[in-house]
Amino acid sequence: MTTKKIEIKVNIDCEKCKHAIMEAVTELEGVNIVSLDQEKGILTVVGTMDPVCVAEQLKKVKQKPVVISVGPPKKPDPKKPDPKKEDPCFPYYYYTPLDMVSVNTYESGSGCTIV
Repeated sequence: MTTKKIEIKVNIDCEKCKHAIMEAVTELEGVNIVSLDQEKGILTVVGTMDPVCVAEQLKKVKQKPVVISVGPPKKPDPKKPDPKKEDPCFPYYYYTPLDMVSVNTYESGSGCTIV
């Protein structure tokens, strides 16, 4: 199944309602991300679950869900990759008053050396 983003209008009157909504939706198989905007009363669910199952689960906790949208989740903006995140052996330098430690990678990128 493909991953989809579902936005549903719900009634959030109190913390108990919020907790019941979050608990009901997170029990469903295929749910990856759940967020709840209390001010707007919008529940956003991302995953491979069926939107009908999400609505039915909300009805079990006395909600009257109104599906706003169903579609693919937003793709993250392509950014320039951070070399520190890609290579765990990216050169780091640590200084103390007594010594200096330098961590470098081999030219082939096959490991780390500490000098």
